[in-house]
Amino acid sequence: MQSTSATPGGQVQYSEMNITADAILPIWGHCHRRLGNSVILTDSSWGPNCSRCFHITLRSRNVLQVRTESLDKCYTNEEAAEATCPDEKTARFKDIILYKTKDLGGEDVRRLYCPFNGRFSFVYNANDGSESRTECPDPVSELDNCPSGSALNLRFRRCSFKNRDVTFQCLGHWEGPGDQRFLALRDTRPGTNHFPLYRCALYREESGTGNVFMALSSDSTCTSNLRSATAGYETLSLSVMPAQRWPPEVDGSNCRFPQWAHGYWQHIYIEGNTLTYKDHVSFKTFTIRCVGSDVGINERFPVFARTQCGEEMYTCIWLKRRGVNVLEFQLGLQSSTYYNVTVCSDSNFEPKIWITQGRLEQLQESPCPVVGEYTGVIPDATNLCAKLSSDCKSPEIMYYTVSDCSQSEIYEEREYRCLGQWEEDGLMYTYTQRRDVGTYECFVGSIVSNNEIYIKEAGDHCQRNIDPMHYGMKLTRKGTCFGNQPNAGAHPEAGAIPQPHPTTTWMSSRRPPEPTKPWKPITAPPRDASGAADGHQNSASILLLSMLIVILVHSCQH
Repeated sequence: MQSTSATPGGQVQYSEMNITADAILPIWGHCHRRLGNSVILTDSSWGPNCSRCFHITLRSRNVLQVRTESLDKCYTNEEAAEATCPDEKTARFKDIILYKTKDLGGEDVRRLYCPFNGRFSFVYNANDGSESRTECPDPVSELDNCPSGSALNLRFRRCSFKNRDVTFQCLGHWEGPGDQRFLALRDTRPGTNHFPLYRCALYREESGTGNVFMALSSDSTCTSNLRSATAGYETLSLSVMPAQRWPPEVDGSNCRFPQWAHGYWQHIYIEGNTLTYKDHVSFKTFTIRCVGSDVGINERFPVFARTQCGEEMYTCIWLKRRGVNVLEFQLGLQSSTYYNVTVCSDSNFEPKIWITQGRLEQLQESPCPVVGEYTGVIPDATNLCAKLSSDCKSPEIMYYTVSDCSQSEIYEEREYRCLGQWEEDGLMYTYTQRRDVGTYECFVGSIVSNNEIYIKEAGDHCQRNIDPMHYGMKLTRKGTCFGNQPNAGAHPEAGAIPQPHPTTTWMSSRRPPEPTKPWKPITAPPRDASGAADGHQNSASILLLSMLIVILVHSCQH
């Protein structure tokens, strides 16, 4: 059901697989036990007790890397299979790259931003042995990502072959060993029988110039004929094309964005008079220059914006400081072709719709607004209980656990870092980072008494007009915080460390945290304290729920 990597010029064959909460089907088997990032799968097609160990790494939301000893060997007992569990470094294991073709529920794969954007000219060379000279020696071929930053459009011109246009969809990028950076691509050309449908590349962006070097493997693995960003089966040397000059009133402006906002955030970077914003809805990258003094109390700034495709406009940006590690902003609803301070008027903004951003490098820790241990029943799933607890030694950390109410079997455990919180219209908004997967999530909360709170998820951007009292989960305080990470059913000792007092208390306002909907019904089987569960262990957080993937296998030993 799977093939080894193709030889250069050969056709790559793919096999489809489906990952569910407790199985990788049709050929790898059901989940028996999870060991960190490794899982032991049992495959009945090889016999009643055939077990293999797989090490699984999520490279992007569309790409998984799996390592295993061999697909042609299995073990009849768990201990023998566990002894073969791979790690990410040992070369003797088999590498398997999984490309997602459908998302949960059969939806199309979500678009992702490419790691570099703009307009480039390039030189191209194919090291396939067909000719000794460079195929596209003149830098007249072009690459851009217009109109969408989720794709790379290549136009091959004045080459040794006919003019050709190719568009790659970006499936994700990640860091590898030795400062390597990988990029997964999907060839969108219809009927690409002579080219791999999925490609893996190494790339390197040159600091100072923005020029990019990129090399692709000869198949869909990330190893075949791929050694570095400048040495691969196909190589491209990309040179940034000169940008248009800024208008005189933009170039001569002394306006600066506030110092507190400077630095790297999730989707924006701010320094001096320039803000770069990657819009993950339109997939446009805006370079924004401040052109006028702030309007109001250092919050609204008239700006000139230019996209990666050269679109230009005057508009206004509204920056709100929500905490040392959290900001929210809006771009004006209407733009103008000329400088006009009225773009910063109240009528050009929607006060209840913001884009929330967490700082990538936290300046200081922000204590969570909840202190202690709270428990509650998940709405619409009364057989499932939730526990939210804090850590006395690390007040910026919260732990969230979902378990069976009657048997206390744990279904899911999550850990959050609070980035900041603020009170608005009688509700408390808290922005967090989920530490196991690195995503950012917002919660809205309300308080009834010192011992009773209500919380509800508020999406990626702290959605307003949500009433946690009516639609959220009720949590009741059961104890004080823990000195270390809490365990299910544990109780604080008499000599517990006194509760810390957060900068913004949960008392007289409200509190929140969220994940992939923490109180949604859980469908995977629970686990017990040993990590096993009725023969199958809940591996949803490592295997990605119910997604269809394409698999291509490549042995690291040639």
